[in-house]
Amino acid sequence: MVDDQVSRNLKGMDDLDFTGWNRADWDGVFAHHHTDDVLVDWKGQPPTRGVREHIDAMKAYVASVGGTPPQITSHPIAFGSGEWTCVIGEFEGGGRMVTVAKWHDGAIAEEYIWA
Repeated sequence: MVDDQVSRNLKGMDDLDFTGWNRADWDGVFAHHHTDDVLVDWKGQPPTRGVREHIDAMKAYVASVGGTPPQITSHPIAFGSGEWTCVIGEFEGGGRMVTVAKWHDGAIAEEYIWA
């Protein structure tokens, strides 16, 4: 059985991906689900530090793939333990990514993403 903290954090990940990412709501939903000092290691790139740097990196990525975020359609696997969650996101068209996140007070403090 999933505990309340994990359940809340997984719902936060759903909101982050399905609303913040898919709609490119960078300064609203996307920022809301990250701490100000978030550390993000994304696809082997140099880690970003801070939500503004993370947002800027994601905006640059989206611009490089045509200006619209690849749409995340589902999280078929999602689980967690304590302050950690792991989610597999499926993209429209068949790609996948794995996100492991450490949460602090309802926001991601550390995020590790493989696509």
